[in-house]
Amino acid sequence: MAPILHHYPTSPFAELVRMAMGFKGLEWQSVTIPRIAPKPDLAVLSGGYIRTPVLQIGADIYCDTAAILAALEAHSPSPSFFPAPLGALHGIIANWAGGPQFRAHVGAAMGAMPEGALDAGFVADRKARFGLDISQLGKAAPQLAAQTRVAALWLSQTLADGRAFIGGDAPGHGDLALASNIWFVRSVPFARANAEALTGLPLVADWFGRMEALGHGTPTEISADAAIAVAAGATPRPVGGSIEAPFSHGQTVRIQTEGSGDAPVEGTLLKADSTGITIARSDARAGAVHVHFPRLGQFILP
Repeated sequence: MAPILHHYPTSPFAELVRMAMGFKGLEWQSVTIPRIAPKPDLAVLSGGYIRTPVLQIGADIYCDTAAILAALEAHSPSPSFFPAPLGALHGIIANWAGGPQFRAHVGAAMGAMPEGALDAGFVADRKARFGLDISQLGKAAPQLAAQTRVAALWLSQTLADGRAFIGGDAPGHGDLALASNIWFVRSVPFARANAEALTGLPLVADWFGRMEALGHGTPTEISADAAIAVAAGATPRPVGGSIEAPFSHGQTVRIQTEGSGDAPVEGTLLKADSTGITIARSDARAGAVHVHFPRLGQFILP
């Protein structure tokens, strides 16, 4: 069954997954979602999780890029997102790139934007949902941009022995996460100086070119209604794994993403261990679905 990505073009985390599709050479279906809340069609599938992107495979819904890449790895194991010799270290690097370094790259990308450059609705949405204060971001922008230059220098030093990617001859999850941050800064016209500082390092520029050459696979645009119909006509996959104390199988829980003002997602707990969280839920349009989250970055609330 072809993966379905719910995303919008300017999302850096969606770009990570689009590059991941290209890396694995996948044919996939694309649903374009709004940049800001509300996102009612997406909420039908996810139960209220509306961050970008969300991956759907049949009646299984994957939230957050960590869960998405794990799902794509299971769907198409080769080539792996976790090649030797780094293996699981790719996930650690990606977590750093998507955490403190992502915040730094947001500052490098958006800190120099003139007043009025961003749509008022977008600004209000990000402030309400993530606490993003554009005026404060502007004040912190020089420091944040400096952090991105440190990351670029470290990347350049890593590549200095002639390796093509951070782990050697093959790219992995860490490369995808680092590249999506640079892609974000490059995508903002007002951030040209910061983008040039990052890709002004020749080894970084060459590496980024190799990442761009992965492409995005072969997407086909479909409607949100069509994606919901796919879920309604499918059966969620069986769930393995365990449930850590103090929670129990079949308990009604809410999953809340750290640092988000979005409403939590409620469902029946099927899995909660170091490999991830899965809840079951049902919707009149989508039918029975399983919604999957990574364990890192999520609160489980009774």
